[in-house]
Amino acid sequence: MLNPDTMRGGVYFQAPDDVVPPFEEGSITFQTGTEKEILRNFWDVIKTYDQFITFNGRAFDCPFIMIRSAVYMLRPSRDLMPNRYSGPHIDLLDQLTFYGASRRRFSLDMWCKALGIKSPKSGGITGYAVREMFLSGRHIEIARYCLRDLLATRELLSYWENYIRFSPERPSG
Repeated sequence: MLNPDTMRGGVYFQAPDDVVPPFEEGSITFQTGTEKEILRNFWDVIKTYDQFITFNGRAFDCPFIMIRSAVYMLRPSRDLMPNRYSGPHIDLLDQLTFYGASRRRFSLDMWCKALGIKSPKSGGITGYAVREMFLSGRHIEIARYCLRDLLATRELLSYWENYIRFSPERPSG
């Protein structure tokens, strides 16, 4: 999780059979835990924010978090799937496809490359590699990869807010 205004955040991750004490890199705290602890931390933090931003969160992240929380009998602290057109959840994939008006659904990697944002995939890691990395104990690398996703999503949010989303108060040019 990353606050796009303050650039402070936390990456919670699993590292079974590894003892990884919490550590910081810049304004980001990295902390291990069980899946249940990670989900509990997520729900504790997300309830304090008025708005949250994802890339493809409506189709993947939010339903996944809700179902995995139910497995542990953790109740949501807020609605992750509110009204998609005017709620507090900004899914940038929804925004960039204009809620399906544009039929092409490009990846975060493609949007980053198209807009000159450093792609989180530029380090040679993609989501497809994470399972094998996890099984081989590369937990901190996965956590850093997730942070790169957060940073790219923040930059994409900036492009959406400044150059795509219409705001009558903002001067053009």
